[in-house]
Amino acid sequence: MGLAVYPWQEDLARELNDVRANLPNGLLVYGPKGIGTIDLVIAFAQSLFCQHPAKDGTPCGECKGCKMAQAGTHPDLRYVMSEAEALPRGIAFEPPANASKDRKIYREILIHQPRALTEFLNLASHVEGGRRIIVVYPADAIRADAAATFLKNLEEPPERTTFLLVADELDRVLPTIRSRCRLLRAKGPTHDEALSWLTQQGVDDPEEALARAAGRPCLVTDQIKIANNNEIDAKTRDQLLTLTSMSAESRKALLSVLSSGSRMGFDQLSVKESNKALPVSAVLPVLERWAYDLLAVKAGLAPHYFPVYGPQMKRLVEKVPESLLFKWSDSLKDMRRAVTHPLNAQMVIEQSLLRYRKTMSGQSFD
Repeated sequence: MGLAVYPWQEDLARELNDVRANLPNGLLVYGPKGIGTIDLVIAFAQSLFCQHPAKDGTPCGECKGCKMAQAGTHPDLRYVMSEAEALPRGIAFEPPANASKDRKIYREILIHQPRALTEFLNLASHVEGGRRIIVVYPADAIRADAAATFLKNLEEPPERTTFLLVADELDRVLPTIRSRCRLLRAKGPTHDEALSWLTQQGVDDPEEALARAAGRPCLVTDQIKIANNNEIDAKTRDQLLTLTSMSAESRKALLSVLSSGSRMGFDQLSVKESNKALPVSAVLPVLERWAYDLLAVKAGLAPHYFPVYGPQMKRLVEKVPESLLFKWSDSLKDMRRAVTHPLNAQMVIEQSLLRYRKTMSGQSFD
């Protein structure tokens, strides 16, 4: 596979390798969370320090540059990542000085992080003619107060410095940041590719696991790695596990609620796990894929993500105008904006389900 970390990444790996000799100041790679984009970009970043790379960009893995980059000790490689993304990957995260001990995990890039880059950017490369690399993820979740500082670094980087940015959603990246980067789009695997890969990884019931992760195979394996990571304390581990996934029981309960359509009761609006409200980031992917399948069924096609619910979906959309289905689907973008916003998660989810119930009743919502 060369530089590619996963089988479906070969095209993107070739695109990255093509820019190796002439790296821009800013390169933004974007694609849905859970398809391994950040893993490939990290591998690419580390390969840039290899002294003897293959023609396809594959690092030798033996030289000093490779060993230091892979160990996270190379002085010319830095990571600017949210705590939620850094911890599972063994990347150091320094919380702000005023951080509370009982706080929730930070899912955004905070203002002290781009500020801390200043000293790094003012230093010359440790290798003559070398390049400094900064990996930034998620570039679509940089706090507003941090964006200005980060933008200044991106606008006026020292010579031979490259920012490798990764975003799950391109439209949530600030236009001022996006306009200063070369863009590359990451494509996810087909259902069969994802299923085959999970089977090769030895995942139990890969079909169910893939459905629970809304078709994103790396979410499945990331969850397994987090659950087995004893270097992360139990409380933090539990928080990480609930950020992007829900248990099979919770998912089944949510799908049951959705399949009830206009008959949904107010007592069904609460989506919880172990009496705790699930984060928006765990519930939203299920709603987005349910909306996709409803529109497919309305168009006379088979549901892609939830085929077992095909008969229920057909009954649900029979008398619902397509325009209302599109409206509810579009409203999920508002929910997407709340993923990293400090709003009450349960309130956001309930509002979306109330809108859904109205839609299934053939009524519009404000």
